[in-house]
Amino acid sequence: MRIDAPTPADLGRILADHDRYWPGRDLRSLHHPMYCRQFADTSLVARADGIAGYLFGFVAPTGEGYVHLVAVRDDARGSGLGRTLYQRFGDLAAGRGADRLTAITAPGNAGSIAFHRALGFVAETVADYSGPGADRVVLRAPLLHGRPAGSAVRIEPATAADAGEVLTVQRAAFVTEALAYGAAIPPVRETVADLDSAIAAGRVLVARDGGRVVGAVRVTVLGAEAEVGRLAVAPDRQGEGLGGRLLAAAEEHAGPVERYVLFAGHRSERNLALYRRRGYRETHRTVDPVGVPVVHLAKSRHTG
Repeated sequence: MRIDAPTPADLGRILADHDRYWPGRDLRSLHHPMYCRQFADTSLVARADGIAGYLFGFVAPTGEGYVHLVAVRDDARGSGLGRTLYQRFGDLAAGRGADRLTAITAPGNAGSIAFHRALGFVAETVADYSGPGADRVVLRAPLLHGRPAGSAVRIEPATAADAGEVLTVQRAAFVTEALAYGAAIPPVRETVADLDSAIAAGRVLVARDGGRVVGAVRVTVLGAEAEVGRLAVAPDRQGEGLGGRLLAAAEEHAGPVERYVLFAGHRSERNLALYRRRGYRETHRTVDPVGVPVVHLAKSRHTG
């Protein structure tokens, strides 16, 4: 099998075999020729006795690789071709500066949602996404070396047994920041008792790789706002996209709030860059109780 860029002639072949890719659904109107012309360098076709599968996508200026359509012919399903197309597109998107992938599907498309979740995507249903009454499930995943990151890592609510390990990860993640500020910032001063209360309230999510906690984040819903905090990734797992995945999971865990708020120390450039990439914008600055200047940011629920 050969995977390469589509040509204008490929579009006719795909449409001629439309029902083999999309049985029971008519998606011909979504097959715009620009994906085989202007966006041919970020779209893909898999060739084996014709076109076995294809992916139409592009890289947006916002830094996301957007997957518009991905389909596998009826006789090639179950071969892993869909996953391969996503991996190849991730490589292309990362090479053009993308740091995450995005796709959408209909709320009732359980197969698509399950497929994307297996690749490490987080799913969020957005009301009226495609117009009044046209809800869509938005699927997002950070990229690691061109691949959806952390697909082997589960993100789930913490249990009482996780408290000690979460605290260890949190302190390890924040100790460098504390040294930079020359202050005992709250994440390194927190006690197991404090953490136990947050876990019991269902406010703590962990990233779990096998039996190990490799990251954590806190979510507190305050009326129409959700405060996201204590985002921490184990030092040996940083740079894999887990921070972005934890942030997306925290937003999903918050439920139907109007906006998300968070803050970071003014020297926490890595975290601030992540938040800004994900649509957060600075609202104001304060000084915390230990004297550290703090940047406050916010994002409307359906931004980014």
